[in-house]
Amino acid sequence: MIELRKITDENFEECIGLDLTQAQWQYLANNAYSLSEAYALQNDGNKIPMPYVIYHNDVMVGFTMAVYRPIDQNDPGDDENNFYISRLMIDQRYQGNGYGKQALVKFIEIMKTLPYGEADSIILSCAKENTIAYRLYESLGFVDTGEIDEDGDCYMRLNLKP
Repeated sequence: MIELRKITDENFEECIGLDLTQAQWQYLANNAYSLSEAYALQNDGNKIPMPYVIYHNDVMVGFTMAVYRPIDQNDPGDDENNFYISRLMIDQRYQGNGYGKQALVKFIEIMKTLPYGEADSIILSCAKENTIAYRLYESLGFVDTGEIDEDGDCYMRLNLKP
């Protein structure tokens, strides 16, 4: 059974030690960077980080993080509250078991409860060359928006409102 748990003093070092295959590192920042980013965002006061470790039967198998992004009143182009999934990784030892999909389904369920306020969508970016991840996101209803981020990855969107 897949479970998402908050990062704590007891589990953050194990989270930092989770690893990907050599080929996968080109698509994702390491977990130490991600946790540092979450800390910085938390202190920023505008965006709310949501980092979680992924467990399967009490064994840590991965890490995921999203950021709740309310409308920035100082940005005229910002017109919606949303969640941005910035990380989803399953340790190389546990890949191929469906844990990523199960974890993402649970994470989407959490975001749909709107824990930090209203949101119109869940956004993420993904390299099309990362076909396993791209297909996973599509299978859960994410749609390629046609927009490209600064790294050349495509933005994908899952609407939370009809």
